[in-house]
Amino acid sequence: MKNFIVGISNSKSIKYLPKILNPLWFIIYCLLYFVPRNKKNWIFGSGVGMNFSDNSKYLFLYCSSEKEINCYWITKNKELVESLRSDGLKAYYKYSIMGIWLCISSKVYIYDSRTGSINHWTSAGAYKVSLWHGSPLKTIDRDIIVKHNAFYIGNHTWGLKRYLVRMLMPEWFVVADLMIATSEKVKGYFNSAFGCEKIEVTGYPRNDIIYNPSMYTKHLVFEKDIIESISTEKTILYAPTFRDTNRYDRKTPIEWGRLNDLLKKNDTTFLIKLHRHDYSMAMEKECSHIRVLDNESDMYPLFSKVDLLVTDYSSIFFDFLLTDKPVLFYPYDKDDYLTKDRSIYDEYDTVTPGHKAYTFNSFYEKLELFFKEPIALKKSALDYNKIKKMYNKYNDCEGSKRTYQFIISNL
Repeated sequence: MKNFIVGISNSKSIKYLPKILNPLWFIIYCLLYFVPRNKKNWIFGSGVGMNFSDNSKYLFLYCSSEKEINCYWITKNKELVESLRSDGLKAYYKYSIMGIWLCISSKVYIYDSRTGSINHWTSAGAYKVSLWHGSPLKTIDRDIIVKHNAFYIGNHTWGLKRYLVRMLMPEWFVVADLMIATSEKVKGYFNSAFGCEKIEVTGYPRNDIIYNPSMYTKHLVFEKDIIESISTEKTILYAPTFRDTNRYDRKTPIEWGRLNDLLKKNDTTFLIKLHRHDYSMAMEKECSHIRVLDNESDMYPLFSKVDLLVTDYSSIFFDFLLTDKPVLFYPYDKDDYLTKDRSIYDEYDTVTPGHKAYTFNSFYEKLELFFKEPIALKKSALDYNKIKKMYNKYNDCEGSKRTYQFIISNL
């Protein structure tokens, strides 16, 4: 399976132009409530509709083998359509005749972000299933309290701003019919943030591969190639989250040359995987032991190769705890982040089981400790296993199966 990169446009207004200039979309949306839909047809999409990833990807791969339903991947990426078809999977271009027909006639919409992952304007009358894309550390949707955030404006204000936000981004405010969660704690957060009443604790489909790395080998060729290309003894994955206020020119306090020397000395590859909404990582020069992955890369098949996760406020660490490997937290801008970007649901130090570094020198020292005694970074004031169980009810490879059964039982 090839990897596909989404092109980023600096013009933030262009994508909203059709919604402003073409009121027919709203009329079409309303009319589709009266169109009969086929319960056996399930359509899937992910992210911004360009990539094959996350919970939608893994549930789609699982469900594609179920004979009771017909599964289709809908995307704006024509190359991805051809790639999926070459792997024996059913995929259609979003704006093709068949793609539009499936969006209009399929009963079940499954996505891990918004209905726009598939096609918001054809989703009226469909049964919407949100798999979401992480157990939240930072506040999301209705729970965001930073007043300049679009979600805050759309949910907690009145007047012209609220109207414009909801008109320009209607898919952001859709309440799903079903949602899944990884634990009762996460279920409570999702109920508060999204207003969904039917939420089941199933575990995430994407976490199945943590317990069975050989699953779907045929469809994970690109990820396998990344793993096989790493020849060093150890691998570190750096996966920070994005910033709402500074996505393009934020400077990460890392001395790349000094870090590379340490990695080289300890025969370690340092993988960098940015959030799909983060475009800010820039190294001063190419470094032999540091590698930047595409923003849309699927990290979960790589977990079997990774020895240490480094992150800040990304919820990826809740999933990574299932590997029983150490996590190092590098929240170098913690005060600014919590006041200007997002609040978080719990006190940071009460749910982050691992060592913390707030400066590069401290970060460097923690890495030195890791190379001397890897298990040392799991020793902190917090109980690693307690946090793991708090955010993950299940420790198996049956998240997709439970999610499938949950959807079937509610149709």
